[in-house]
Amino acid sequence: MRIRVSDHETTATVRGTRGPAVLLVHSLGLDRRMWDPVLDRLAGGRRVVAYDVRGHGSAAAAPLPFTMAATATDLVAVLDALDLDTAHVAGLSLGGAIAQAAAVAAPERFASLTLMAAPDRPMPEAFEERARLAETGGMTPLIAPTLERWFTPEALAADTEGVRYARGCVASFDPATWASIWRGYGGLDVYERLRDFPAPVLALAGEKDASIPVDGMADIATRLGGGAKFEVVPGAPHIQTLERPDEVADALARFLPAEIDIP
Repeated sequence: MRIRVSDHETTATVRGTRGPAVLLVHSLGLDRRMWDPVLDRLAGGRRVVAYDVRGHGSAAAAPLPFTMAATATDLVAVLDALDLDTAHVAGLSLGGAIAQAAAVAAPERFASLTLMAAPDRPMPEAFEERARLAETGGMTPLIAPTLERWFTPEALAADTEGVRYARGCVASFDPATWASIWRGYGGLDVYERLRDFPAPVLALAGEKDASIPVDGMADIATRLGGGAKFEVVPGAPHIQTLERPDEVADALARFLPAEIDIP
C-alpha cells in the first residue's frame, strides 16, 4: 500500500489481519524486501508492516538532506497513516537507529522495541568515508566492501539469493542519496537516552556480525530500558534476515506477543 509521509510517499508491505501491530524498519542501502524472509512467520497472529525508509526503494525520491530527525518523524507518520496508536517496532542496523530516534522522540507510540545489529552512536570517520567514496567514485567500488560487511564469506561464495538482492540494491543506489544518508546517519543522537524507556526491549546480535560484534551489541543492550533482553542469532552476519531468517523469526516470535486461536 502507498502511504503519504510528510514530504514524500512510501510503500508498505502488510501481512496478517489481526493481532498486535509490528512495524519493521530496514537497513541502509536495502528496502522493505529485506524483511520478506520472515514476514509470513511473524504474521501468524500479528499485523506486520514493513515500509521503505526515505531515500530507499519506493521512497528514493524523498527530499534531501537525509536526517535522523526526519526518519523518526516518518516512522510516527507511518503509524498515523495506518491508524495505529502503538506498535512493536523492530529495526535492523540503520533501521534500529531510526527506531531508537523515534523512541526518544515519541516513546508512547512503542509497545516494544527490538534492535537488531543496530548502533546507538555513529562512527563519524567511517560514515564520512562511505559518503565520500560514493561521491567520488560512484557505487561500483562500494559494492564488494559493503557486501563483505553484511554477509558471511560462505554466503558470498555461494552467491545466495539474499546476496544477489543486496548487490542489486547497492549497485542501483543514487550516489548523492547514499552520501546524504551516511552523513545524516552521523547525526544519530540516542546514546544513553533510552535508559528509562518504559516498554520491553530486545537486542539481537549476529554471531558472525563483522559490523557490530556480539560484545558491542551486548554493551548497547545494557544502555537500553531496564531489563532489556539480549540474544545472539546463531551464524548470523550483519543482515540477519537474509542469511538466518528462521533463527531471526524464532527470536522475534518468542519476544513479540501474538493473538492465539482458541479452539
